[in-house]
Amino acid sequence: MKRLVLASAAFLACAAGSAGAADLPPAPPPAVAPVIVPPPAWNWTGCYVGVNTGGTRLQSDADLSPGGLYRNAPGALPPPNLQGTGDFASDIAVLSHSYSTRSWGWEAGGQVGCNAQWGIAVLGVEGDWQWSNSSTAADASFAAFPNVGNPAFTDPAHTEHVDLTQRWFATGRVRAGFTPWDRVLIYGTGGVAWANFESNTAVAFSTIGGFPGLQPFNGAVHAGSVSTNQMGWVAGAGVEWAVTNNWSVKLEYLYLRFDAFSYTSPLTAAAAPFAAGYVWNTTISPREQILRVGVNYKFDWGPVVAKY
Repeated sequence: MKRLVLASAAFLACAAGSAGAADLPPAPPPAVAPVIVPPPAWNWTGCYVGVNTGGTRLQSDADLSPGGLYRNAPGALPPPNLQGTGDFASDIAVLSHSYSTRSWGWEAGGQVGCNAQWGIAVLGVEGDWQWSNSSTAADASFAAFPNVGNPAFTDPAHTEHVDLTQRWFATGRVRAGFTPWDRVLIYGTGGVAWANFESNTAVAFSTIGGFPGLQPFNGAVHAGSVSTNQMGWVAGAGVEWAVTNNWSVKLEYLYLRFDAFSYTSPLTAAAAPFAAGYVWNTTISPREQILRVGVNYKFDWGPVVAKY
């Protein structure tokens, strides 16, 4: 009888516990840690505009020589004369001179370009235009000497001047480089270049007394000038640092080599009458080195998302 009472009590206690548990609210789900999405990695892909300024090192190789009627066959009278006869080839060779001059200047302008980045590789294009203040000049004086073709005549003392000035230049280039560190781009660059050049030549012979028409180049004065746009090529290298997501600064070196150009300086005066057509030839081969700094602003147009 006692065992039956104890068993009944235990059964009732279990039933009551089960009924109480059924009335409790369900347990909350386990906490889930928030997922932190890192910001997208910055890269060089995009387009930009900017400004630049720096120093220039302009070099001019100039060749001056008698031309036109001076290269005709010699005649009874030394040139210049009304008959249009020329000088001896050996004397023309002695009167031909070459000058190589260099000078420092400055440039300032702007650029626009676009880049695309794959991994650490960056490929882009850039165009720029700059004002330039670069010029060179050569001056020389030569004493009188016997005419090489016929020593019975004397070539008078004379002076020569030639100068070159660059007013502007522009380039269109490809840039290819890599990013060794975050936000740092090291690149090489190359393409085509254009520039405006102005040049002047002046050659002046002194006058020998006596019979003015019996000495070659007696009192001859030549003057000429040209303004021309020349094409060439450009190559260089640089490093650019993205200071912020939009602004970057760069240091760049460029070497430019332009096509040679030629012009003539006509005879404007002489001790004796002369025919038209006596000239002095000038050929100039310009080249230039540039070291400059620049600032670029990269447009933040956001990523392009493909839709399906």
